[in-house]
Amino acid sequence: MPDQADLDLNRQQRIREEERARIARDLHDELGAQLVGIGMALGQLRERLAGAEPGSPALRQADYAHQLLQQAQQSMEQIIDDLHPPIVEFGLVDALSWQCRQVTRQSGLPCSLQSPSTLQLADEFLVLGLLRIAREALSNAVRHAKASQIRVELALAEGVLDLSISDNGQGFDTALAATHGHGLRNMRQRAQALGGNLTLQRGTDGGSVILVRVPVAP
Repeated sequence: MPDQADLDLNRQQRIREEERARIARDLHDELGAQLVGIGMALGQLRERLAGAEPGSPALRQADYAHQLLQQAQQSMEQIIDDLHPPIVEFGLVDALSWQCRQVTRQSGLPCSLQSPSTLQLADEFLVLGLLRIAREALSNAVRHAKASQIRVELALAEGVLDLSISDNGQGFDTALAATHGHGLRNMRQRAQALGGNLTLQRGTDGGSVILVRVPVAP
């Protein structure tokens, strides 16, 4: 059973995530609507300038404003994703599958997911916490492991969910990772907030394995 410190951490983390979700919704609904309005007004302006001489100052400014608007929309979407990834609403398997595809698309490293097809988690806080841990672990593997492939695995047995992120890279110094790994401390704290624990192990193929084990409601 989790002790009082873990329960307090869970409660505090839930409150923070609820506030982050509220801010994300407000950004999407209010700022998103304003950016859409700006885009529509800018579209009308560009239509009026369609007959202008190519390369005219007014047309260049309109094109520049359109580029700025696209950048603002991308920045807003990234901030919303950092605050409260919309993908969590589709469940843990879909969220991790999407994250693996993102890793492969951005880094070129093959990233695979193995999971029970029937796995369903009703607690969005749990899904979000595991996704954040996976993101940190995957980012570390891409940046530091010098791996050629990454594997994400889920297993559920007797009310305990295991999430492992493994790579076939250069491994790690366990003592150094335990004392100086800021990202590792963050992941461990997130696991504790979920009522579970996180361990760092050497993989059978010489790489590293991050294993998160959390209890789940039946």
